Amino acid sequence: MPRFLSRAGTHIDDLERQLARVGSVDNDDASADEGAVWLPQTAAAPTETTALLEPGVTLRQTLPANAVCTTDGCGLSIFVPQQQQQEGQQGNTSLDSTNSGLEGSPRIRSRWTGKARNKAGVAARKLGTWDGVFLPVMLSIWGILVFVRMGYFLSQIGIIGTIASFVCGYTVTTMTTLSISAISTNGTVKGGGPYYMLSRSLGPEFGGSIGLMFYAGTLLSGVLNAVAFVEPLLSNFGRTAGDITHTFPEGVHWNILYSSVLLVFCTVVCLTGARVFAKASTVLSTFIIASTAMILVSFVFQKPFVNEEKAIHYTSWSLATFKENLWPELAPIMEGRPSETFGSVLGVLFPACIGVMAGASMSSALRKPSKSIPQGTLWAVVITFILYMTIILCLGSTTRRSTLRDNFNVLQEINILPIIVPIGAITTSVTSTLSGVLSSASILQAIARDDLFACLGPFKRVNCSDNPTRAIVITYVISQFAFFMGDTNAVAPYTTMFNLIMFGFVNLACLVLKLAASVNFRPTFHYFKAWTACLGALGCFAVMLFVDMVSALVSTGVVILLFLYVHYTCPPKPWGDVTQSLIYHQCRKYMLRLDL
Repeated sequence: MPRFLSRAGTHIDDLERQLARVGSVDNDDASADEGAVWLPQTAAAPTETTALLEPGVTLRQTLPANAVCTTDGCGLSIFVPQQQQQEGQQGNTSLDSTNSGLEGSPRIRSRWTGKARNKAGVAARKLGTWDGVFLPVMLSIWGILVFVRMGYFLSQIGIIGTIASFVCGYTVTTMTTLSISAISTNGTVKGGGPYYMLSRSLGPEFGGSIGLMFYAGTLLSGVLNAVAFVEPLLSNFGRTAGDITHTFPEGVHWNILYSSVLLVFCTVVCLTGARVFAKASTVLSTFIIASTAMILVSFVFQKPFVNEEKAIHYTSWSLATFKENLWPELAPIMEGRPSETFGSVLGVLFPACIGVMAGASMSSALRKPSKSIPQGTLWAVVITFILYMTIILCLGSTTRRSTLRDNFNVLQEINILPIIVPIGAITTSVTSTLSGVLSSASILQAIARDDLFACLGPFKRVNCSDNPTRAIVITYVISQFAFFMGDTNAVAPYTTMFNLIMFGFVNLACLVLKLAASVNFRPTFHYFKAWTACLGALGCFAVMLFVDMVSALVSTGVVILLFLYVHYTCPPKPWGDVTQSLIYHQCRKYMLRLDL
């Protein structure tokens, strides 16, 4: 028995080293070899094998058992004896032979080269880091709230409180970004983004429950931007409050109608596919960049002025104004309502920090997901944080608190070119709503394809271009009903809660995988650590309790119920399972510690 246990411990160490090598090779080849074809070969008599050279072109050759496949670099596959290959035949060979672990049963890997590989391997993935990750993430983070609620944040919690809130929010999102980057570099990333990665690493229970929270949070992010779209529209074109023209009627029902029109437009664009969405985002992003640049330029060149009619007191750069706006001063936003709290303000502010999942949600349309998701997401987080801090300090140092409290449209009123601000606000509403609809529909389609919830079966179907048509339609219907929740301040806390619980469980899952030293968790993204995942998880749950303790407990209970439902109703799946990783970790730990 001691001899058996000693051998078992040795075999465990050998197995771990082999898995680590295989994992690193697979991760390195995941993006480069998406078009690779594996041709199995047995040690029996010569068989007829088909080697795919280019799409629609095949080569049939009768091969001996010891043959391997190579290429001459121009797409032509040549079969040579294995002994000749080992004796030193060199050149630009892109095919090799690897042992599958069974003697006499090698595998032949055929890799397309040049134009053939580019056409076939990347046919369904056409978006890169810039248009597939960076722009969607930046446009999702740089949302409508910066145009319609920045004065509200500063007037309630001051410069200190606003900066602290953004630092807290960005700490959570940055830690989550590191976790998502680790998962995205752990293996192949398919449709559904974070849901696919989590479900294949943690098992169907965690994947299904977190996936639905992810779907709800992404959907509500789009709803929030569609609801907030009405404010700059009516403040400039409203029949009563319009500064430019007096065209559109005002009222609660009219507000719902305007949001519905925007949602219908975005749904139609999303039904045409991810390529049209990416092109639309690229075009619309120019307006957002121009609007943001003009806001920053105005702080430099705008001269002090007073407009009593609109309650505008712009002092330009003033130390007295900075001191006035430095500390919190909580008050009701309108008569008859209770005073605001730090929790309520943070609930409205936090959606300005989310959006880091937008790139990962587009994983099925990316050429190299494992490379594009970390790079594009991290750069978008850094740039948007710098912009937020700049606007907070500039606005708090140039505009009096009474103006910030009474006029939420303050960034337009103090601009040297006022029309550019509503254009940017309306444009960012459109792009963020587009991202919310398409991303949430992709998540729902991925969950439906895995058959975790029987009621989602109809939404797994796609059209001829692999577009989740039915998922987009049901997302539109749910979003339409969500418009009845109220205005921006009413929708934002729900968006905050769903995104926080999704972020929290993503970080918690990565922490468990890291601590358990799971053999199926070998990310190539080296900046992810156990402490970053722990900090992200604790930060998410702390913010949830701070914003609304009751909603936090209810949301956690919903995740637990979904977990139990999938556990007892879903058939077994051949995916990774964190519980099996924990069992393996404990068995290995105690077997290696045996005193033999």
